[in-house]
Amino acid sequence: MPDAEPGGGGSGGWGVGCTMRIPVGRRAAAACLAALIVASPLVGPATAGEIADKATLAETLLGRGYGEAALAAFDKATDAFWAASPLQLRVITFADSVEGYGNYVPRPDASFRKGDTLRLYFEPVGYGFTLIGDGVRAAIAVDVEIRTPGGLILGSAEDFVRLEWKGKTPMHEVHATVATPLPDLKPGEYLLVLTLRDQGTSKTRDVTLPFTIVE
Repeated sequence: MPDAEPGGGGSGGWGVGCTMRIPVGRRAAAACLAALIVASPLVGPATAGEIADKATLAETLLGRGYGEAALAAFDKATDAFWAASPLQLRVITFADSVEGYGNYVPRPDASFRKGDTLRLYFEPVGYGFTLIGDGVRAAIAVDVEIRTPGGLILGSAEDFVRLEWKGKTPMHEVHATVATPLPDLKPGEYLLVLTLRDQGTSKTRDVTLPFTIVE
């Protein structure tokens, strides 16, 4: 059985609306504006224009000294980008060890021996979120195939592993580690083919990683 270890943290979220009254102090205005910016729930699909508008608002607020409101606007720009983005990977690599997000030792090459553990480290981007209680959940299912370079499928496993992250707010910096003993393969060249299926949206991503079995 594979070992799967999701992990990470992130930013983003939503809040309650407020009514702005005049006169109002600068700090109160910034706090109220921040609440209004983040009042919407989980984001839906966004256009490039919406992403740019939210990022521009963050820059404008920051330039005028409204740091908290600018951060809230920036978070909304991030949420909008996330919703519009395809499912993709900042990093995916074979790893010798993994300690946490961004804290891993990449394998120097993709050569393995019989009995070795195949360990992957990756950082997904663009997955969806679903509400659970007072927080959110993100989940990705991973299908696996091992093929020859010529396309012959030597083994496959649907739902090889399911990865899940939970938090109070949407998490934009998470990682996962998947490790499993290598099957009994003859020395030679092979392809590890992964299909990542986001459980919060219809997004998918295929990844092919060449590796070698040596004597």
